This record gives sequence, structure tokens and C-alpha cells, in this order.
Amino acid sequence: MELKKKIKNGTLFGIVLSFYKRYFACRRSQFGYIHSSAFVRYPITIKGIKNVFMYENTSILSGATILTTRARFVLKKNSGAAEGLCVVTGSHISIPGKWLRDITDDMKPADADKDVIIEEDVWIAANVTILAGVTVGRGAEVGAGSVVRRSIPPYSIVIGNPAKVVGFKFTPEEIVEHEKIVYMESERLPLDKLEYNYNKYFINRYKIIKEFTK
Repeated sequence: MELKKKIKNGTLFGIVLSFYKRYFACRRSQFGYIHSSAFVRYPITIKGIKNVFMYENTSILSGATILTTRARFVLKKNSGAAEGLCVVTGSHISIPGKWLRDITDDMKPADADKDVIIEEDVWIAANVTILAGVTVGRGAEVGAGSVVRRSIPPYSIVIGNPAKVVGFKFTPEEIVEHEKIVYMESERLPLDKLEYNYNKYFINRYKIIKEFTK
């Protein structure tokens, strides 16, 4: 009866809300860096929270698993991930004469763990896995369920396992105009690099992409 009264007058809700506010405030203080505008929707699992860096206007939704015990996960400004993101900055190694489960982190070479970098203005759809050493270029979009094993060029659209480029959000000329608005001149990507990526990953592979996506 007492519990029902507390629920009715909102006291219990206030207690629960206060607990979660304190809990989340404590968690935020443990990040390597998290901007005040960055948003995390719990529950998520993070191992190595000191190696997670979230910049302005970034977000990670619920169900994420971030494994960053020996390398960083960096989410740059205006980027976000939908539910179920999985980031793994390390990998298992094999050593002759050792059981796999007996191999500890101090036995691994320095390059066994590599940073995962998400550049600005990236959207990562639901249930995406991103593996060690990957950089997702600015403005890119990663389709739901993709497994990203290699770095992604700026403004590309990728899908699949392993993730492959299937298109670009804008033409090179449109990217130039877009970046004139949102980036300072010193930060803009040069047209020749944009054209190179557009031809290499899209125009020259159009038949392969058409077959892959049909």
C-alpha cells in the first residue's frame, strides 16, 4: 500500500530519476572526453571507457558494445550511431605453444590494437560492427548490419559484410559546395581528392556495385 502511494504521488519516480542522474553523471566523468552536448542512451557496455572520446553533438543509442581496452574510439562532432553499435579496437592473436585463452594483453604486439576514428557528420545505422584500425571518413553513411573492416572514404555510402562502397551522398562538385557552407576553408577537402575517390570507389566499380546490390 505504501509503495502504491509513493508511485501515485511521484515520490518513487523522483527517487529512481535521481539515482539514474547520479549514475550517468558518474559514468560521463569516466570517459576520456565527452562534450556536454554528447548523448549516450543506456544501457550500453563499454570496456575501456577512458579510451572513448565523444565530441560536439554526437550520440550513441542503446545496446552498444564498445571494447576499447588498449586503443581509442573517437566519435567526432555531429556524428551518431543507432542501436546496437559494436566497436572492437583489438584482436586475438595466436602464439605457438600457448592456448588461446592463456594469451594475455602483455603478450600482444603493440599493433594488435588500433584506434577506431569516426570523422565528422557520419551516420552509423543499426547493428553495425566496426573493427580495429578503421577510419570512417567525414560525411559517410554506414548501412544497417554492416561489418566495417577497412577505412571508408569521405561521403561514401557502405553496406554489407564486409562493408563495401555502393555510392556517395553527393557528387564531388556538390561536396565542394556543401563544405563551403559547413567548413572553414583550411578544413575543406580538395576537389581532386574527391574526384579520385568518386571514380575509384564508384564510377570504375559500377558494374560490380550493381551486381552486389541487386
